[in-house]
Amino acid sequence: MTSRVETAFMRPTVGQKLRKLFILAVVVVLVFHFHNVAFNPPLTLSYLTFSPHRTSTCDSIEVPPALDYNGRIWESWIHLEHLFKRFEPHVELEHRDFPDGQTVHPSEEILSQFLNMFIADAEAMRQKHEKLLEELPEYPEQVYQGRGVVMVAGGRYSEYSATTLGMLRLLGSRLPVEVWLKDSIEEEDGWCDELAEEGISCRFMSDYLGEMTAFAHPYQYKIAAMYFSSFEEMLFLDSDSIPVKNPDSVFDAPAYTDTGIVLWPDYWGSTESPWLPYIIGESMEKSTTVPNITTVDSGQMLWDKKRHWKVIATLPPRSSQANWLPQTLCLSAYYNYYGPKYFYTLITQGGPGWGDKDTFPTALRALSFNYTQIPHHLETQHYNKGNDQPTGSGMAMLQADPWDLDDFQPLFLHSNFIKFSVRRLMCTNCTEFPSALTAQQRQKEDEVFFVGQVHNRKHANWNALNHWKRIFAIRGQSGLNHLGMLDTERDIWRVLERLACVGVWSDTDICLRTKRHLKLTFGVGTSWRGAKQEQCKSVEVIV
Repeated sequence: MTSRVETAFMRPTVGQKLRKLFILAVVVVLVFHFHNVAFNPPLTLSYLTFSPHRTSTCDSIEVPPALDYNGRIWESWIHLEHLFKRFEPHVELEHRDFPDGQTVHPSEEILSQFLNMFIADAEAMRQKHEKLLEELPEYPEQVYQGRGVVMVAGGRYSEYSATTLGMLRLLGSRLPVEVWLKDSIEEEDGWCDELAEEGISCRFMSDYLGEMTAFAHPYQYKIAAMYFSSFEEMLFLDSDSIPVKNPDSVFDAPAYTDTGIVLWPDYWGSTESPWLPYIIGESMEKSTTVPNITTVDSGQMLWDKKRHWKVIATLPPRSSQANWLPQTLCLSAYYNYYGPKYFYTLITQGGPGWGDKDTFPTALRALSFNYTQIPHHLETQHYNKGNDQPTGSGMAMLQADPWDLDDFQPLFLHSNFIKFSVRRLMCTNCTEFPSALTAQQRQKEDEVFFVGQVHNRKHANWNALNHWKRIFAIRGQSGLNHLGMLDTERDIWRVLERLACVGVWSDTDICLRTKRHLKLTFGVGTSWRGAKQEQCKSVEVIV
C-alpha cells in the first residue's frame, strides 16, 4: 500500500505543470506554423502571363490592326444601315410568353396561338425581305484578314471573359483575340494593357457605331463585334464559354472547311412563328407543321466571313430570280438590327432563347446555304452532390469538338449557370467595379458592394467553397469524364488564382482564399511561382 508521504511525493509540482503547459504550447504553435506553410505558401507571384509556361521560342502572337473606322468598313456599314432603314418591316407583333413545360416539344396548336399576325403584315415583311436580299452589298475584298477569336465583354462579363481568356492561353492557344467592349467606360482600368501582353486586343464598338443607338440591346453586340472584327475567319466565344482543351485546330476540321460555318445545338426545339418560313422565303405559305429544328447555342460559333458574305447559291423558286448573292452575315445583321423590335419575337415567340442566337441559322435557311450543325446533343455538367456524384441540377453545357462527329468529345464548357469570376466566387465584401454598374448607379456615385458565393449560404456553391470540395460532379455521368487525365475544374482554378493574385482583378484576401481552395481541393500549390522571364519578348499587338 502506498503511503500518504509517497503519494504527495508523486504529485507534480507547480513548476512541472508549467513546464508541461509550455511544451504543449510550443507543439501547438509549431503545428499551426507548419499547417500554414503547407497550405498557404508564400506569395512569390511574378509571372506576367496567363500560362505558367511560355513557349521555348517566346514567339509573339500578332493581332491584326483594328479596321479603320473611317475607311471601307465604315462605308460598307453606312450603306448596309441605309438598306436596313429602307426595308424596316413596320408591323405590330403582339405575343405572350410560353407556358412552362411547353417549350421542349411544342405542339402546332401552341406555336400558332402566341404571335398574332395578319396575312397582310406577313406578306409585307416577305416583300421587304426579298428586296433587301437583292441589294445587300458585296464582300469588301482586302479588308478582313486572318483567323482569330472574337469575344464580347464589359461590366461583370469582363470578369468571366478574363477566366475564359486565361484558359485559352493556359491550354496553349496561339490564336490572336479581339475583346469587344461597348465603349471605354466598360473597360476596367489597366485590363486592356494586361491583355495586350497575351496577344489579346481590346476593341470598342462605339468607335464604329457612335452612341450605339442602332445596337442598344446587349443581344445586338455579338453581330456588331463579328461584323467589325478584323478577322476573316473567326471563332466567336461568349465570355462564359470556356475551352476545355486547345481549340486552335478547329479551323482545320472538315466540319468547318466543308461549309465555312459550324454551329452548336441548344437544349430545346424551335418555337418559331409558323409565319417565319414564309417571311424569309423558305416556303410559299404559312407553316402548318411543327418545325423539326433544334435551336442553336451561339455561345460558340465558327464563321468564315468571305464564304458567307458573297456566295452564289440557287434558291427555291420563290421569286422571279433563280440566282441570288446571299450575304449571310449581313442578313444576320438585319435580323439583329431589328431583333428586339421584330425578329427575336418572330423567331422565338417569347419562348426560351429570345435574343440573337437563332438569327444566325435563320439567315442561313433564308439563303438555302449549307452549314454544319454539330449532330451530338449537348451534354450537361452537373453540380457535385458532395461525394463527386451529380445532383439533379445542371450548371453548364458541354459542347462537342467538331473534329469528331461520331463520338462526343467535349471542347467547350458553356457556363450558363455558374459564372467563373474569382470575385463572384471568393469575395467577402467587394466593391463593384465602375464598369459593372448600371447608368443609374453611376449617376448616384455611391459605392455598390456585393458578397461572393463563399459567404452566401443560399448559393449552390457555398458548401463546395467552404469545405474544399469540387463544384463539378466527376462521377456517375459522362460529362467531363471524356477528357481522361485532363482536369478542367483544376485548371480553371489555376487561372482564377492568377487573376486573384496578379493584375487588375487581384485582391490580397481573395488571393489567399483562392490559394487555400486550390491546395485543399486539388492538391495543387501556387502555379505562379518563378522568376520573370525577361528574355522573352512581349506579345506584339498592332493598334
